[in-house]
Amino acid sequence: MLNLLALLAQRTRPITLKQIRAELVHQYSDKDEAARAQFERDKAELREMGIVILTETLGGDQAGETAYRVDRRSYELSDAEFTQEELMALHLAASTVHLGAQEGETALWKLGAERANPKLAQQVTIPFTDPHLAVIMGAIADRAPLSFDYKGEQRKVDAYGMLSRKGFWYLIGFDHLRDAQRVFRVDRIDGVIKAGKKDSYKLPKGLDIAKMVPTDTQMMAAGDYEYSVAVVRVDASEVRGVTREFGAGAIVRHYDDGSADFEVPCSNSYAFRLWLFAMVDKAVVVSPPEVRDLVMGWLDELAGVS
Repeated sequence: MLNLLALLAQRTRPITLKQIRAELVHQYSDKDEAARAQFERDKAELREMGIVILTETLGGDQAGETAYRVDRRSYELSDAEFTQEELMALHLAASTVHLGAQEGETALWKLGAERANPKLAQQVTIPFTDPHLAVIMGAIADRAPLSFDYKGEQRKVDAYGMLSRKGFWYLIGFDHLRDAQRVFRVDRIDGVIKAGKKDSYKLPKGLDIAKMVPTDTQMMAAGDYEYSVAVVRVDASEVRGVTREFGAGAIVRHYDDGSADFEVPCSNSYAFRLWLFAMVDKAVVVSPPEVRDLVMGWLDELAGVS
């Protein structure tokens, strides 16, 4: 199919099926009827991808024959034409969130950004190296149920989707053991994941994957760190955003310069660390002193201080 697209995209004039078969020798059968069926299948798949194959009836020596071509303008993207400020914002996002490879940096080059590698105080890594990911993604695409061990129990799950939060992948689906929708952290799946028969289930109407996984705020409160709440002083420029995250009830004190102290959940120290460091120099832990010391230790680690 992609060979057909590449061939038609390279040609400046429409070509017949006979010419296509001569170019793509091993792709289509030697028998006319079978070759026609294979060609129609490839055309249909390209149309499903939004690529329209145009037809034209030829004249002259090839009178009556149908020729084919694609208009590259119908599916190729025009230049994005980002401003310098927009490119800087994209670069910051790509530098903050790493996908375990160079795709982000490569994409920025293609968009016209300069090659740069700023070292940020904190980066979120979304790993793609977990061996389970490929199986799960394939099952989601195929609507194939998954079987695996989770927390000592055998699960059969209709896989609806996956989502990454705070560096961890989550599988969302219908758990037949619990007879309900459930969320599974992928790195906690034990052993081998097996995919079942394709097209075994349908997605529920109105499904919202993002709403099924705990929010960052909820994750910060779900942990076993000995301190559950920290008081964090937030710069005036960030007060509105933090208020949206935790609510006005989290504010414990306002200051004349517009800054404010917030009670922020920190039971999940890893999630708290990511939230705090994302604020860069706009937030500082006020109390308790044990949490302040913990944060100072994190900063020393980042700075390479032993």
